[in-house]
Amino acid sequence: MSSNDPEFYYTLRVRYSEIDAQAVVFNAHYLTYFDTALNEYMRFLKYDYKGELEKNGLDFVVTRSLIEYKSPARFDEELKVYVKAGEIKPASILWNIQVRKLSDDSLVCNGELTWAFLLLESRKPAKLPEVFKNLGSKSLS
Repeated sequence: MSSNDPEFYYTLRVRYSEIDAQAVVFNAHYLTYFDTALNEYMRFLKYDYKGELEKNGLDFVVTRSLIEYKSPARFDEELKVYVKAGEIKPASILWNIQVRKLSDDSLVCNGELTWAFLLLESRKPAKLPEVFKNLGSKSLS
């Protein structure tokens, strides 16, 4: 995945509160970046996350997260967070995520998040909404 890839991305700027004593983004903040970009992707897809949760009790939960750090990001740098669906199963979706510097397109980190879709009250798996079924590299079985 790179900026030449036509998938969705969200741009953000590193805030002072996100850097550590080494003057680089503290590692845990990348999960927040991933989550922020995915939230914006839901808006882009016109998926009413809050509405589905309130109306039907349907929610996504993270079951796995992975980050591979490549180069540091620093205060005030602009970053592009790319989101692309990977493997899609009947009740889960794998998100492939990359963070790149806006200035030179250099790779900051690669990541993956796996979301399980479920009925929140019972914690039982639920079928993915239609909007997600054709996004991935592997279709539903």
